[in-house]
Amino acid sequence: MTSMLITNRIRVLLIAILIAFLLALAQGVVWAKDPQAPRLKKILVGKTPLWVEVADTLEKQERGLMFRRSMPENEGMLFVYREPIEMSFWMRNTFLPLDIAFVGADGRILNIHQARPLDDSVLYRSAGAAKYVIETNQGWFARHGIGPGDRIALR
Repeated sequence: MTSMLITNRIRVLLIAILIAFLLALAQGVVWAKDPQAPRLKKILVGKTPLWVEVADTLEKQERGLMFRRSMPENEGMLFVYREPIEMSFWMRNTFLPLDIAFVGADGRILNIHQARPLDDSVLYRSAGAAKYVIETNQGWFARHGIGPGDRIALR
């Protein structure tokens, strides 16, 4: 009787572990399909790959990288605009020190600014009409030897 009781308890414990595992797995699948999770796209900046979250709607562009506390080294955000225009960015509610690269319609980097976190007193302006803007961790462009005149390739 005692060994049957132990066997039943082990069986119940194994079933409980299996159910917990399956629930955790199912939750992981739900998180993987979370529509709020950023989708990353690979671009080339010069010859260097960069994984970017694409901000191609007004809502995504207004939010940008605000309120984020970290970003992996070879990731960033690519802002895509319909028409090239002279523009400026600020750092309101942006905790990360960023590089902001303004890129013309031809894919050439116009200029790069190093932006100070949480400082909305400074406007970082494009040096001409930009169709794209790339934000990365501060110093990323310099670490990869990339500067004005270099090209980006959107794959």
